[in-house]
Amino acid sequence: MSRQMAPVDEQVAILMSGVDYGDDRLRKEMERELRARLAEDRPLRVYLGIDPTASSLTLGHTVPLRKLRQFQALGHHAIFLIGDYTALIGDPSDKNKLRPMLTQEDIAHNEQTYFAQAARILDSTKTEVRHNSEWLGKLSFPDIISLMSKFTVAEMLRRDNFRLRFDAGDAVYLHEFLYALMQGYDAYALECDVQVGGTEQLFNLMAGRKIQEDAGQRPHVPVTLPILVGLDGKERMSKSKGNHIGVNDSASDQYGKAMSIPDGAVMDFFVLATNLPRTELPSVQALLGRDPMAAKKLLARTIATEFHGEAAATEAEAEFERTVQRREAPGEIPEHAVVPGTPLIDVIVEAGLAPSRREARRLFEQSAVSVDAEAAGLDATAMPGTVVQVGKRRWLRLVAL
Repeated sequence: MSRQMAPVDEQVAILMSGVDYGDDRLRKEMERELRARLAEDRPLRVYLGIDPTASSLTLGHTVPLRKLRQFQALGHHAIFLIGDYTALIGDPSDKNKLRPMLTQEDIAHNEQTYFAQAARILDSTKTEVRHNSEWLGKLSFPDIISLMSKFTVAEMLRRDNFRLRFDAGDAVYLHEFLYALMQGYDAYALECDVQVGGTEQLFNLMAGRKIQEDAGQRPHVPVTLPILVGLDGKERMSKSKGNHIGVNDSASDQYGKAMSIPDGAVMDFFVLATNLPRTELPSVQALLGRDPMAAKKLLARTIATEFHGEAAATEAEAEFERTVQRREAPGEIPEHAVVPGTPLIDVIVEAGLAPSRREARRLFEQSAVSVDAEAAGLDATAMPGTVVQVGKRRWLRLVAL
């Protein structure tokens, strides 16, 4: 006897909510295909792949993760794919330039806690975890040639990012073309019914349909979600750009970062990056128009609560009000041992108050670094007994090594 799933109309309403293809005709076709799969009254094989190009996931990653969780909650089989082989190239879909290539050592380091972070959204006990090195690592050179023979250069250059680079005279490297083929092969290897991803990955997902169909499989249904912008409200959220909220960030950091989001991006965050009931969105929209600060606090509190619980979110809000709104020092300031005379820029990077020397230099140039409440220059050195503040929310008490 087949397993009884929820009514098809109910599932479609949930699973197609928030989905965006950039084309109404394509949306209708994909919804029709999804409805046909759901009518088979069986758990579908649904996968989401994420490349470990950085060591932590961001709220941007949680957008497709939340959709995968919806499939999971409806009784479908969720597969979390760690793209340890696709990460060797890096997805060019959202890039207007060549991605820096990672080593296998970089990738192995980055992926160590990936599933643990994803499990903050997914039900870990009901999620299958795979790595695409399992099958991509076994392909022979003739296999790769056969895969490449299914696509033309013209098809690749129709992608906006490749075409823009090509027209501008910028280099487009052959290995970048392989990414869509590799992701497409993942869909075939997993024999998936549905693949979840971002709208920028639609080309890759459609390539998967082509590879599946060529191999005699029924092509999967792509389910694509809008891209979450970063804290600047403009570019895509990315750890490398420093405009992100991390899944593993503390409640205080999540709250403080959320409060820096421009007013125009607040509703996108509510819709894409929280579990706030859709029925409450109109009242939030009204609050945003009436009192933007209150709306941002609600967003920040919602994000921190979902990852850390209500008590931690309440404390994060109190700390924000104390340190940012009233400009008081936090009650507890982390200590960092230093050798007197060490360049302060090095201390800031070492203590994790800036992700790189380049970012730390930018903070100094913006007068965002102070020592004992006095602005510090790039030539500043570390002195035990002083308190360093970086930006509005990061503090450090220096002690002797």
